[in-house]
Amino acid sequence: MMRRAVNTLRMRWHLLAVSTLAVLCLLISAPRHARAMFVEQMAVSTRAIALGNACTADPPGIMSVHYNPAGLSRLPDKAFSQGLTLPFIFQEIKVTADPNMQPFMDGSSPNPVGHPNGASSEDKVDPIAGTSGTSGPSMYIPILNDTIPFLAGPTLGISGRKKDSKWTFAYANYSPFAVGLTHEDSDDPARYQAKTLGQQHLIYAAPALSYQFNDKLAMGVTVGMGQTATYATLDMRMPNQMTALTKVLGDATKDLNIPVISQMTLPPPWFGGGVGPYEKVAELEMTMRDDFSPNYNVGVLYEPLSWLSLGITYQSEIKVEQVGNWNVQYSKQFKAMIDWLGQGNILPVTAAMLNLPTEGENQSGYVTNNMTIPQRLQAGIALKPIKYFQLLFDVNWVDWSVLKEDKFVFDRQADFLRFATLMGYTGGPDTMIIQRDFEDTISWAVGLELFPSDWFTWRFGYEWRPTSVQEDLYDAMYAVPDMHNFGTGFGIKTKSDIVIDVSFAYLLGETVEIPNNGSINMNSTDFNKPVYNPYAGLDFEEEMTAYIVSVNVRMPIHVMQDHLHHQAEMLENAYHFLNPFDDE
Repeated sequence: MMRRAVNTLRMRWHLLAVSTLAVLCLLISAPRHARAMFVEQMAVSTRAIALGNACTADPPGIMSVHYNPAGLSRLPDKAFSQGLTLPFIFQEIKVTADPNMQPFMDGSSPNPVGHPNGASSEDKVDPIAGTSGTSGPSMYIPILNDTIPFLAGPTLGISGRKKDSKWTFAYANYSPFAVGLTHEDSDDPARYQAKTLGQQHLIYAAPALSYQFNDKLAMGVTVGMGQTATYATLDMRMPNQMTALTKVLGDATKDLNIPVISQMTLPPPWFGGGVGPYEKVAELEMTMRDDFSPNYNVGVLYEPLSWLSLGITYQSEIKVEQVGNWNVQYSKQFKAMIDWLGQGNILPVTAAMLNLPTEGENQSGYVTNNMTIPQRLQAGIALKPIKYFQLLFDVNWVDWSVLKEDKFVFDRQADFLRFATLMGYTGGPDTMIIQRDFEDTISWAVGLELFPSDWFTWRFGYEWRPTSVQEDLYDAMYAVPDMHNFGTGFGIKTKSDIVIDVSFAYLLGETVEIPNNGSINMNSTDFNKPVYNPYAGLDFEEEMTAYIVSVNVRMPIHVMQDHLHHQAEMLENAYHFLNPFDDE
């Protein structure tokens, strides 16, 4: 008997070693260009946060509806769960002058006066060169239809199963995709791409069920009904040779005034004085949402041995059709340039031929955006060779390559896009297209749970989250660097089967450095890349860190009912005590 026990334990350790080696080989052989996005499943489950999201083979309670619906079969007959996650994201953006950048034709340059490639005068130096800024949080509130300056991820779930039934039913709400940042300081260089920016998908209703085929195999399905929201506000500028040319001609002709002829042909100053490369052109604001964007999750949980569990989950893509409002407030100088095109006898005809505006006024209207939140596949293994600890490994693939571009269609022609068509922009005067070409994800995670006692669990986790954004398409919007996700936390189980989980995570991003002309979405000086390169002539650097705090409470339904009953009694007693007209 003793020899059989020793052999069994030895076999378990051999299988543990082989399984660990297989997972490590898979991770090492994964393509280095595989990408992942920071916005996915970071505020779903308290336990998963502590384990670096390595939980597919041992799903986290009622939030199994997301990670693996088959895990619902492990829950008590009736359970209630509620949690709150608070992410704190800090994005630091720094831009510095490219010393080799040649000045624009009006003498503007990111380099100071006196530099070999410097500006012709102090007022021609790029005011954001050498500056930096740090983000604050932002989140969209569906009911208020507004944003608030902090992030929070509440979760709620309930499950039930009839006694001795193989069916388990559950309902939950949570947010699997979310990110929100603000850069509202007047001297923050990031305001030219993301003064405020947020994108989130909230699943407000997720009914789910699982079926326990036998003591080893279970399968589950979740149907999610969600709302997707996107909002963005940014200042706009156009540092390129075209804007510099308007400024040169405007300055050169400000005193030019040939009676009658000038007023009939090209009234001075030309282009209304022109717009400098570093002058603010406009402020753009967009708010959109789709109140019904459904999806589904399918999961399988297989436990061939008491110490070995395997899990796999497929999460469908989400088709989103967002509708909202857009508003552009143009600068005084940009309006003057547009008004100039409507003066005289020749300019209006020329402007009509080139489809240019002739009346400088702010614009607003409706905007639409169709996008696809990608499908996901996550698989994991859980190993518990002895009762005191458990190892978990997960591999995660996300089809981010489905996102080829951001496309915003306005209900009318936008004046800033009508000018952009003169510089080679081919998206059209009523459509803003930003090329993305994201790459697919292959990320991985490892988790460790320690069980020093029956009522206490300590957890650790690590997740590698490489960026999905190609370097030549990087920007300061929702592009995120490679991230290292470190998690820890603990769980406490009381005598009344109340489970309290507390987790902490620290995400450290690798420094991103994009040299001048390194990205066509940010700092290209190519004349034919007008949408959108506000940092032309500048080297870009980004650092990102994040802290996550999460707490969750799960309890049997009868325990929650007892607590509610006691609270109701306390309120009733307090009412009778404080009411002087109560005869009882």
